[in-house]
Amino acid sequence: MSLFQPFISSTVQVPDASDRILLKLALGLQVTQAKRLIYPDAAYFGPRFSTQIVPHLKLDPNVVIVAKDLASVVHAHPDQDIAGHCGAIIREAHDINSEERGERVIVCNALVESGHAGEGGHLPAVIRIFQLDTVEKRRNWLDRCSVLLFRGEL
Repeated sequence: MSLFQPFISSTVQVPDASDRILLKLALGLQVTQAKRLIYPDAAYFGPRFSTQIVPHLKLDPNVVIVAKDLASVVHAHPDQDIAGHCGAIIREAHDINSEERGERVIVCNALVESGHAGEGGHLPAVIRIFQLDTVEKRRNWLDRCSVLLFRGEL
């Protein structure tokens, strides 16, 4: 067994370390339009947002859960594109076993990600997965998601 097991894109779960924590690594790979890097600004912002803002949000945990960034590390290189290859974030893992809890996790990239091989690969993943093959279906889906988001009192 390898030291790290891939979870999603540049996110790995460390076996036996915890089933509630994920390690986000800068892999320097281009999976979609953006490279999978962790830029210093994002790495600095995440843990501060998690400790200073999230506790003050009034969220319905049955609707919205924020996966908090617990810690991060960045490189001090003055070129952000180089520094982005050397970052890491330790994040809570709320999406592990979500299917078993009857939850559906929608990764934000799925809303715009496309370019996959096979039939329909030119369409964003969310359109294929939820069979949103008409504008009306897409509007209804967005309306339902928006209601849930605002019910979460963000």
